[in-house]
Amino acid sequence: MHDQSGNGQAGLLDAIRARRQGVHAYVDEKAPASSRLSTISIVSSAVAAALTAGPALGGTSFAETVQDGLSLDRSQTVWRVLCFAALAVSLTAAISANLNKANDLTARLAAAETAGALLDGLDARLRFGGLAVADAAAEYREIVATIPFVREVWQDRGTGSPAGGGGARAGRRWTDSAARLAVVPIVAAVLLLAVLVGLARGLSGAAAEPGPAAPPAPTAPPAPTAGPAPSPTAAVGEAVFGGRTAEAGISLAIVTGDGEAAAYLCDGRAIEAWLTGTVVGDRLALTGRDGATLTGTVSGELVSGEVSTPDVTTPFVARAAEEPAGVYRADVQVDGADTRVGWAVLPDGSQVGIVSLGGAQAPAPPLDLDDRTFRLDGELYEAQRLLP
Repeated sequence: MHDQSGNGQAGLLDAIRARRQGVHAYVDEKAPASSRLSTISIVSSAVAAALTAGPALGGTSFAETVQDGLSLDRSQTVWRVLCFAALAVSLTAAISANLNKANDLTARLAAAETAGALLDGLDARLRFGGLAVADAAAEYREIVATIPFVREVWQDRGTGSPAGGGGARAGRRWTDSAARLAVVPIVAAVLLLAVLVGLARGLSGAAAEPGPAAPPAPTAPPAPTAGPAPSPTAAVGEAVFGGRTAEAGISLAIVTGDGEAAAYLCDGRAIEAWLTGTVVGDRLALTGRDGATLTGTVSGELVSGEVSTPDVTTPFVARAAEEPAGVYRADVQVDGADTRVGWAVLPDGSQVGIVSLGGAQAPAPPLDLDDRTFRLDGELYEAQRLLP
């Protein structure tokens, strides 16, 4: 029996190590890609703004000044060149921004880094903290469920390098990502060159034709826009999220809806925090008593971020869940004293809660999730499932 337990622990440690390596490989591969896409988008938007600043602020006098400086026949040429150039760099900014958003790189990187921290803590507690293998395996499955896009990377025990040429594959993936990113400015440059060539041909044709004795006074077209506006982030609707933090034993549940959110953080013994706040786009910003805060970003079925209380500051990752998961609370009288009971019910149905009575705290009794009732000091009470 002891050998089986030891083998189970060794196997789970290997799986945790492989997943941690996968997280590191994912972050090493995707972080540069996300950074490059963001940089291209920002720089392109800035260039587009610079190209439109002169016409927007200087108007006709700006066009005439440039016309005289470049010895052009018509001031309209200045407007056309600047508009076409702004179009090209705006297109580059739009492509880069949408590539980054389509792949959801920012949110996935945040979830991967948080899961990596959780796995580090789980590894240490399994090795040195006396954590049972069965409990560790359940926690490992919950963490892995939040990062389905990260694969395990097994290492050769003899060399320490990724087995099966994983390192080479990661290098090839990085190269492929860099190559795809390089296409963006190349496409923009080709488009700009094609536009300028077409414009030059049009000007040459116009110069060959006899013009009127007095050219019409130049009129300024509407000022072009300074790059594409970022696409709005879809608002988070009614949802429930549950998960664990990087701090051992501390879990939380979050509910959102109608631009509001509520959360309950708890370790089942002495640490708890009730937080409420707003949801703007995909961002959560919640506060609680004694300076407690929670900030997070929602990406599909995941929310990751950081929660801070007077007792602990820790990253977290939670995944979407269906009822009965959520936040439950009961405010009751026990022997004439005001008593508050809270539970965070996680996606797997497990629950963590605390009873607060006169400043003292104790583990909450089990909550019957079918009828939301519980017994405290022999009396039957009913809890409420929180809505934001």
